[in-house]
Amino acid sequence: MKTLLALLVAAALLAGAGWLWPRLQAGFQTEAGAVDAAGSGQSEDLVLDGRVMRVIDGDTLEVRLGSGPERIRLYGIDTPEARAPGGREATQALKRLVAAGAVAVAPVSDDPYDAYDRLIAVLYVGRLNVNEQLLADGHAWAYRRYLGQMDGDTRYCELEATARAGRRGLWSLPRERWVPPWIWRERQKAGLGARVPSKDYSLETAQDCIAAIGKSHEQPSASASSPGVAEPGNDHRAGCDIKGNINSKGARIYHLPGTSSYAATRIDTSRGERWFCSEQEARAAGWRAPGTGP
Repeated sequence: MKTLLALLVAAALLAGAGWLWPRLQAGFQTEAGAVDAAGSGQSEDLVLDGRVMRVIDGDTLEVRLGSGPERIRLYGIDTPEARAPGGREATQALKRLVAAGAVAVAPVSDDPYDAYDRLIAVLYVGRLNVNEQLLADGHAWAYRRYLGQMDGDTRYCELEATARAGRRGLWSLPRERWVPPWIWRERQKAGLGARVPSKDYSLETAQDCIAAIGKSHEQPSASASSPGVAEPGNDHRAGCDIKGNINSKGARIYHLPGTSSYAATRIDTSRGERWFCSEQEARAAGWRAPGTGP
């Protein structure tokens, strides 16, 4: 099936795509207002009509095309995993956007499959660009590493920045939960106790995002004025910003960035105090949240 579709898409690129055409009709209103395909900056040269079979998560779904069922991975965005903050909401948001069933699938190239045999594409419902709408509604991150394959990709960064400024979707969560899905996945693979650094996104701009397009990994800035900056001698890696304090009574209490005691709390690793990458890690190590213990 993959080979057949790839050959058909390649042939369409060369022959003018007589059997592929845009199905761009009236849009509809969503959380941040509809993102119209006409202003998306994406090319609609190749569009395959399909019908949604199943939504898997916020950026993956199964669609029945004329050539058969295909698993579609939405291009240019990365939504939180199911168990991550905002993951369930992202999945529900995609379900709402494709509830009518009929969609149009625009593959990103003549070899549009990824390593997991998923068709990488931009998805449309009428005139609505679903990929961009998820960004506009705050349910997705611009997937910087894989952007740059289509004209107008900088728009993805602009939509993310606007949603973050408006505190829509996942951006309405506390800032310490603004963990990019690619970092969250790395931390899950690394396991408890492992430290996978991440830059601080609270001051991220569209230009910062655009500068990261096509880069394999975004390194934290050593000069950034944020809780993610390492403190000399305290074994603190950027992105692991939860403070594991031991008070005068020996109680082990962790403090999240943005909470009332966070700024005043100092970590001294020589006393057994430490930094954590997640609340789960802190609790597993024997620390508790303020006001929850004896």
